[in-house]
Amino acid sequence: MLPLALLAACDTHDNDYISKYCPGSCTVIKGRVSDANGAPVAGAALRIKWRDSGYLQPKYTRDKAMTRTDANGNYELRFLLRDDEFAEGYFELITDFKDEGYLSCNEDNIWSAGYNLARDSTILQNFTVAPAAALRLTVDAEEAPQRYARLISTITYKLAASDPDSCMHLYDSQHWGFYGYSVAVPAGQPVIVRTEKTLADGSRSSQKDTLVLQPGEQLEYSLDL
Repeated sequence: MLPLALLAACDTHDNDYISKYCPGSCTVIKGRVSDANGAPVAGAALRIKWRDSGYLQPKYTRDKAMTRTDANGNYELRFLLRDDEFAEGYFELITDFKDEGYLSCNEDNIWSAGYNLARDSTILQNFTVAPAAALRLTVDAEEAPQRYARLISTITYKLAASDPDSCMHLYDSQHWGFYGYSVAVPAGQPVIVRTEKTLADGSRSSQKDTLVLQPGEQLEYSLDL
């Protein structure tokens, strides 16, 4: 068996930019990059990479497509999903404005072929370059299983005040367990948290709060209140 140090040294990196010539079977990720006031961000670089970092095997990175936003802040990444990319690994969208703080409704910007990414399909992914904050829903992991049958919370917000649509994230204790949930949210914008609580005795209650976080703030919001 090869030592782990040797495996790490065998990491490979190549590109598949030719895959953009894929008439009839392209995967497309496109959208718009704007600032907190809704103005377009022109010239921002975006690229999509496929990464395979399976256990006890060399890491592999394949650059699939790259582009820059136009004068209106619009971008389009077009590429072909290869057969080996369906078997394992994941796709990641990387931007050059990450250090400035950016937000999107799908905050991790990661997709897996055959799960939430397919051939001959289009994904819309908009970005807002703006100050961010972090919201964490918390719950007492020891007492909650005895107190609640189920907790469901929705977190909704607009990336910018001018956006016509809102982002939504869902926490469901039946899926996530009673361990809380974290999400990046825009600073200075209303964040609405709605929670439906089903107690162990079957009774129900609901709660709604509107939060506004400051840039860089990390707020813990207790679902036990």
